[in-house]
Amino acid sequence: MKQRLIPWLCAILLAVTFSAAAQAPALGITAAPVKVDGVFGDKEYGLLSEAAGMKLGLTWTVDTLFVGLNAPTSGWVAAGLGSTKMDAAIMYIGFVSGGTTELKVQKGAGHKHADADVASPSQYAMKEAAGQTVLEFAVKSSAVIAKGQKTLDIILAMGGADSFTSMHKGRASLTVALAE
Repeated sequence: MKQRLIPWLCAILLAVTFSAAAQAPALGITAAPVKVDGVFGDKEYGLLSEAAGMKLGLTWTVDTLFVGLNAPTSGWVAAGLGSTKMDAAIMYIGFVSGGTTELKVQKGAGHKHADADVASPSQYAMKEAAGQTVLEFAVKSSAVIAKGQKTLDIILAMGGADSFTSMHKGRASLTVALAE
C-alpha cells in the first residue's frame, strides 16, 4: 500500500511546486533601464503580470526599480510596494486631469493612507487615453528592496474618478520573487 502512494505523493508535490512558482513571478537584475514616458510597452519590462484587468510591468537595475501600471480607467491608478495590503505599503497614486498629472507618494496605515516623505520617485510619467491610464515611475531600489530581500509584495488599484480620496473600483495584490 505504501509503495503505491509514493508515486502519487511525488506527483502532488511536483504539481504544488510548479503551481507556487507560477504564482510568484521572478524579477532579476538587468542592465536595461526603462524609458519613463507614460507609454506602457509589453517588451519594455523584464517582468509582466496582469491582475484584475490591470497590467503591471517591473524592471530592476542595480540601483533602480522601474514600475509601470496600465489600468482600464479614466480615474486614478496606484501601485503600492512592500505589502499585499494597504497597511505599510508605500503607494504611488496618480491621475491625469485636464492634461495635468497629479502624483502623491503615500504610506498605508490600516485601511487608510496619508502623504509620506519616503521613497520619492526619481522620475515619473502618466498618460490617459481611450479609457486607459498609465503610470510609470522609477524609484531607488534600496528604498523599497532591502539587501538580501527575496520577495517584493505589491498592491495595484484603480478608481473611477480623478481624486486621491475616492474609493477603488478594482484592486489586486501579488508577490514577486527577487533574484540577483
